[in-house]
Amino acid sequence: MMFTKCDSMLPRTLISLFLLPVLSAEPCAKTPGSNCKCETPSGIKIDLSPLDQSGTPRFTTVDPSNGDTYYYNPCSAFTIPGSACADVAACQDHKGADYSIGLQNTANFTGDTTDPTKIHLVYHTEPDPKGVIRETNIALECSDSTTPEFKFVKEDPPGKGKFFFTLTWNQLCYKPSSSGLSAGSILCIIFLVLVIVYFVGGILFLHFVRGATGAELIPNNSFWKDLPYLIRDGIFFIKNGCKASAYQKM
Repeated sequence: MMFTKCDSMLPRTLISLFLLPVLSAEPCAKTPGSNCKCETPSGIKIDLSPLDQSGTPRFTTVDPSNGDTYYYNPCSAFTIPGSACADVAACQDHKGADYSIGLQNTANFTGDTTDPTKIHLVYHTEPDPKGVIRETNIALECSDSTTPEFKFVKEDPPGKGKFFFTLTWNQLCYKPSSSGLSAGSILCIIFLVLVIVYFVGGILFLHFVRGATGAELIPNNSFWKDLPYLIRDGIFFIKNGCKASAYQKM
């Protein structure tokens, strides 16, 4: 059996629609007037305001590789007297010299390109005299602990002013609000409705219009019969390094 056999596109469309909620990450729009709150279309809310410490940094963490110290406050800006860190969200103390690595008014919630269950809070600075823009990227992660923990992860690439941290807390588990359905739930409902319409409508059409009986009543009968073999051929194709076998070439 050839893996390239063409069949109706409707079954594939239904399968793709079912996978969408698994592969898609929701955007989290920043709440107007706040630098530390956001909400997704499905009602998932992130609120860091309970962690805010007005005028001073709430969190301090150290890079164990070089001893650099980092300061962070989620919502309101802070100032370290006599340093370059004035009205900032995050600050780096590098060998006794302080550098701003993020301003509160630049706060932006983004998704994770590798893990759709994570949300990041990103800040940046204005360009310095050399044109360097420093950036702070904080992964907001779920934890069982009621005590929030802020940790330095890395500077990547090294020496380029792009700093990565994690903030773990039990209020960051992204539980949707009780009102309304999530986008994934809506897509699943649409998928189930389409499946029902596809099979019921197809059976009625084949029976009353084409006079089909028995197994012939199943819409795209040949596709569903061939599906196990198509899956088998796909597995063999991948195991062969995405190269057609001699059997397939015949």
